[in-house]
Amino acid sequence: MADRPEIALLGGSFNPPHVGHAMAAWWLLATQGVSEVWLLPSFRHPFGKALAPFEDRVRMCELTTAALRGVHVCRAEEELAGDPDCGRTWRTLEHLAARHPGRRFALAIGADLLPETPRWQRWERVTELARVIVLAREGHPGGVGPALPNVSSTVIRERLARGEGVSGLVAARVERLLAERGLYRAG
Repeated sequence: MADRPEIALLGGSFNPPHVGHAMAAWWLLATQGVSEVWLLPSFRHPFGKALAPFEDRVRMCELTTAALRGVHVCRAEEELAGDPDCGRTWRTLEHLAARHPGRRFALAIGADLLPETPRWQRWERVTELARVIVLAREGHPGGVGPALPNVSSTVIRERLARGEGVSGLVAARVERLLAERGLYRAG
């Protein structure tokens, strides 16, 4: 089993992706013995939260990680769009395990999510399918590595809605795309 390459999955809404996501991907590659990191954008939010179009979020993930060798964007949740369990971590992991039998998976989550895992649907199945790596987050106990910067997609969306800049919070390429497409602007 251990001779199979391990892929670290970094899932999220990526609504939009920010520098904290890129830093987490790089840290996973540099320290966790994984061969690749796959950013895994949610096709739809499991709790019905409004998201920018999937294609825009995928493109922003690609632009965020363009300079990071070994980091790719995975569209697995789009492949599960018709599945009633689309968006559930256990279902995505089962799908990936079936599609990539020669690989092992690690799931990276922030320490801020750790207290919520008992409420995740089929958390025990998640831990059977993937090694869980808990990333340190500022202000939250637990996690490994340096605390990721306190950057929030919510704050970025709020700034954009007010017409404020987001330089330094998102990759420069993403900042240009946000401006071109008018994503997250108010009315």
